[in-house]
Amino acid sequence: MPKEITNEEILNTVNDFATQTEIKFDKLGNEVNEIRTTMVTKDYLDDKLSDLRGDLVVLMRKEDTKVKALIEILKKRKVITEEDVKKILTMEPFPQNL
Repeated sequence: MPKEITNEEILNTVNDFATQTEIKFDKLGNEVNEIRTTMVTKDYLDDKLSDLRGDLVVLMRKEDTKVKALIEILKKRKVITEEDVKKILTMEPFPQNL
């Protein structure tokens, strides 16, 4: 004949299950908090992309200055014509109005 389970045994089993479930939820909550603290936000990405864009523009301006200097040297040495100079300087990314 099977042994009959008492109410106390049922309550102990339910209590053990609840305790284990609470422990798992606590661990899950800790993981979520850790993800939240290390996660990249949209604002952070926007700021970094904006900084990168600014840095790239600065670098391109420096290169543009070098190109203009080279154009002047080529013009002085009569390697390129005034028409060539105008054509080059009106090109992107920083077109000159001549």
